[in-house]
Amino acid sequence: MAIVDILAAAQGGRFFANAGKVAGVGEAAAKAAIAEMAPAIAAKLKDKAASDPEAFDQLLDLLEEGGDSTDLDDVDAMTGAEALSDGGAILDDLYGSRSAAVAVLAKIAPDVTGKSLESLGAMSATSVLASLAAANASTLASDTSQADSGGGGLLSVIIAALMKGLMQGARRQLAPKRRRRRRYGYYYSQKRPKRRRTRRPGLDDVFRDILGGSRR
Repeated sequence: MAIVDILAAAQGGRFFANAGKVAGVGEAAAKAAIAEMAPAIAAKLKDKAASDPEAFDQLLDLLEEGGDSTDLDDVDAMTGAEALSDGGAILDDLYGSRSAAVAVLAKIAPDVTGKSLESLGAMSATSVLASLAAANASTLASDTSQADSGGGGLLSVIIAALMKGLMQGARRQLAPKRRRRRRYGYYYSQKRPKRRRTRRPGLDDVFRDILGGSRR
């Protein structure tokens, strides 16, 4: 399933309409622009991860932090002020500057311009990270659970179980309230201790589901 298909199913099928409303364009125009920009941004992200192992590790850390489809279905998380801010930070990181990103995206999606282009570009960038998290949630969460509980003896197993229970309890308590979401714009900038992994997924495995193929 390509990223456009993932986004088309988000928010009850209203993702592109909601994105267009924020950007000041119609649903069809928003869909056409994002359909061009999001895969290009995903490919750029994949290239960066391929050339920078540390960046790839930090990207995996983000994707392992409880990713699921809830961000994609949260209108504010994908099209609100924080989503635009996060998307802009992602574009800055990938293209070197906002102006450089806009110049590239303007060639990819020439039918939108000005603030509409900037807004749709930022939302496209945020949606790439959210789609990656959703597409890899089950696989990476499983790997992390195994890695966290392996090789550390009984204490690490107990800590892992306690953390899992605390997280589940926190999710239940937060469920009726506005959900806290990850800040996708800082997926590289946060320095964390290296995580132990039972296996290191390949780039093709991580990106396959959003760049047009099915996971084998």
